[in-house]
Amino acid sequence: MEGSNREVKEYEYLAQYYDTLLGDEEAFSFWLDYIEEEPFTTCLELASGSAVLAGLMKKKGYDVTASDICLEMKEAAKTNFDGEYLILNMIDFKLDKKYDLIVCVVDSLNYLYEEELSSMFKSVYDHLNDGGRFIFDTHNPKRLIEFSEEYIEEGQMDNGICYQWTINADLDENTINEHFTFYTDEGMIQEHHTQNVFDLKMIEDKLIENKFAVRMIEDFVEDEKVLFIGKKHEKMV
Repeated sequence: MEGSNREVKEYEYLAQYYDTLLGDEEAFSFWLDYIEEEPFTTCLELASGSAVLAGLMKKKGYDVTASDICLEMKEAAKTNFDGEYLILNMIDFKLDKKYDLIVCVVDSLNYLYEEELSSMFKSVYDHLNDGGRFIFDTHNPKRLIEFSEEYIEEGQMDNGICYQWTINADLDENTINEHFTFYTDEGMIQEHHTQNVFDLKMIEDKLIENKFAVRMIEDFVEDEKVLFIGKKHEKMV
């Protein structure tokens, strides 16, 4: 296809097709099972993306604030969520409000570097009410083995745009790399995503250093996702 070959930043182009290519509304029941283990009223979601979870929670009657660093994702979220949606960096944020619950799901934490985790955990802790919970997932390290052989998906979307999506792991860098190529009338648009796969004990230690009582569910999604629940000021059993 003739035209330019353009590379864009993370989610700049993918945002508008995120739910089409990666969406799975039924999967959010996995997170909701743990989210609703304890009563809460107010919730801040970090890295909300297309805000499917925020929308589901709002429909259940919770007071939910969505957020993301990406303006394009905020725009894409309008079909899923009609509440407050903030643009903020989850690494270091300051809001004039505290919440009963803060969540960060769908591997969003893996976009951070290890040295950024403590800053994020401190920001979260500072924005939780006493007894509040912080729930997030992260890649199971077994995913590095899963994607040591490259995964390739090709297809065509309803508007006729063709795409190629590849995933591969770098075992030396402990990263999972996703690359999207969209074949448009204007030419190819390419978007690259790198996610860091963390040592689980390191995450637990950093949560404890930031005053959280920690619960880790290693079999949250078997061989794929590990769930962490941090609680402010209360000892968890």
